[in-house]
Formats: sequence, structure tokens, C-alpha cells
Amino acid sequence: MQHRWFYTSILASLIFLVIVSLGGGIWGAEQTIGHWTGRLLEGVCHQMPDRSFSINGVQMAVNTRCFGIFAGLLAGWLSIPVMIRLKASKKWTLRFLLCTVFLQIADFTGNLLGLWVNTNISRFMLGLLLGIAVAAVISELFKQKQ
Repeated sequence: MQHRWFYTSILASLIFLVIVSLGGGIWGAEQTIGHWTGRLLEGVCHQMPDRSFSINGVQMAVNTRCFGIFAGLLAGWLSIPVMIRLKASKKWTLRFLLCTVFLQIADFTGNLLGLWVNTNISRFMLGLLLGIAVAAVISELFKQKQ
């Protein structure tokens, strides 16, 4: 694998991001909004209570879609060494990313038009897929030059 130091640094950062996104509930806080975890991520996410999971009865620092994206990035990042060995084509990873972006748009539009109501679970799952797809595209950077 090329750029092992870069890979490890981003991995540590993603682990930190996922832990922080869990919010104040894991730190014993009574709420996340106003807690350092909530303040750290307030510029990234709208943090709407009805669109967030909770831990120990405390809202997470990000909504379910953002948490899914962060968790997907971490899961995808952890799988980069495997993706490199599988030698997935660049076309496949780009198609996967475009498909997941399309799913995000379709989910938002369908909910907006009243065709269906998306749930926190569906938002999380679609965010998870998007995060994994982004990591799959980035995995190209770590392939050894021939």
C-alpha cells in the first residue's frame, strides 16, 4: 500500500470523528447541544433532534444521515486494504458513488414530494452507503504504481 502514513492518519481522524459524533451521551452530559461534541460539529450538521439517534437518552451530535456518512467513511476506510487487493476498477467505484448520490437525491425528493416518509434508519443506511462509496473512490490513491 502506498502512503501508509497518510492512510493511518486519516483512519485515526475518522475514528475520532465517529466517537465525537456520538454526542454528549457517551460522556455523561445531559444534552449534546452546548456540549463540546455538539459545538464541534454544529457547522457540519443541522443537528435536528427528530432526525438524530440518541445515546443514553441524549441526542447525538449529528443527525442520522451525517452519522451514517461518517460511519460509512470509517467502514470504507478500514476496507481500503481489501479493495486494493481486489483491484476493483475505477469505473465500478465511480458508478457506485454516482448511484449512492442518486439515492440520496431520490430519498430527499420523494420525502419532499410526499411520495414516502424517510426514517432515521433509512437516512442512516443511505448515508452509510455514501460514506463507503466515497472511501471506495479514494482507495485508488493507495494502489501501488505499476
